[in-house]
Amino acid sequence: MRASGFVLAVAAASLLGAAPAPAQNLIANGSFADGLSSWSRLDAVSWSAFGAVTAGSARVAFPSRPEGGDALIQCVAVEGHRLYDLSAAAFLPGAPGASGGVSVRLSWHASPSCQSPSLRGAPSLDFSRKEPGGWQQAELRRIPAPEEAASALVVVVARSAGEDSYALFVDDLVLRRSVEEADVVLPTAASVTGARGERFETDLWVHNPAPAERFFTLRFRREGPETTPTVLRVGAGETRHLADVIRQAFGSHDRAGAIVASYDPGGGPMLFEARVVTVHPGSPGNGAGLPVLPRSAARTSALFSGLSGARGDAAGAFRVNAGAWNPHEAPVDLLLELHDGDGTHLGTVKRVLGPGEWLQVNDVFAEAGAAGLATEGAWLAAFSRLPVFPFAIVVDNRSGDATVLPAADVPVVP
Repeated sequence: MRASGFVLAVAAASLLGAAPAPAQNLIANGSFADGLSSWSRLDAVSWSAFGAVTAGSARVAFPSRPEGGDALIQCVAVEGHRLYDLSAAAFLPGAPGASGGVSVRLSWHASPSCQSPSLRGAPSLDFSRKEPGGWQQAELRRIPAPEEAASALVVVVARSAGEDSYALFVDDLVLRRSVEEADVVLPTAASVTGARGERFETDLWVHNPAPAERFFTLRFRREGPETTPTVLRVGAGETRHLADVIRQAFGSHDRAGAIVASYDPGGGPMLFEARVVTVHPGSPGNGAGLPVLPRSAARTSALFSGLSGARGDAAGAFRVNAGAWNPHEAPVDLLLELHDGDGTHLGTVKRVLGPGEWLQVNDVFAEAGAAGLATEGAWLAAFSRLPVFPFAIVVDNRSGDATVLPAADVPVVP
């Protein structure tokens, strides 16, 4: 099976090529690198050097009274009956006497200049203040344009409340044609030997419920640039099992990283399941399921509970590995904060993830300066400026079994 998969990858390369590049941004000056050019705007809008990724954003300032309305407007040309992705970033500072929010909206028009009546609207990107503060990024994917659409009006709607003046920032507005494929992310996968000699291998199952044979593409991400994609096939109604997928699909026996799986959604959905298998000759374990997530599951914060519980053994019966994959073309700061069950701060681990980089911090307790501490109910919080795919795994040092912890939202305490 492995040999046929690699033959197919080579044969399909001339047909599918490399990973499709993102389509051109239809919004002119969406990053505000050229000031506020190309935008119609209110007087309350000014240019700021403060930006989400690179310098430049639009600053919307409100007087000391509740107010709201269309702050920025731009008309762009589109094609009817096509799919589009919309994304933006916003920064809403904390202020004791005021608050605010911002939305990015689309309306479709039949005339090329957005002058005709609106055909219909689309779902909006909505931002409100969240803790911890910082730039927020949101995306809507595969928004269908009406068949009659020739243009789209991009509208930034800002609002404020409270008795004090308030200013917010908007950046990196992007509207582009959707890539004609859907993808899912396996945030961490491995084919490696662990710290105690156990062997960790990731298995992947791909189910095709459609009545026809289909192709899917696997891309391995670790240091930044992706590896050569591997194209595989699965028959009608079949499930394909890729044991030790990093070895079978990418020919590597000692690597760990993220895997992005892509397929043409025109034939319907495809189902992906993953499991880390513990290969330990002396004490074989059961392994654990791994999440396979949509792109929209990337997040700027996550809480992982259940890190400790060594059943009275304070001598290191468990170890905790944690990390993240950065899907962006810009570096991202990753902050891992470790706490005991009573809330005591045990330590912090800081890392910078390069563009497209995957990182795992082995034994996060030791890295945070909390090695050897007897904890009960310990938990880990992960924070980043841009949405990433964080993960945390507890490994039983006796059996080699891994427990993959689900990422929960960090609660906001009023």
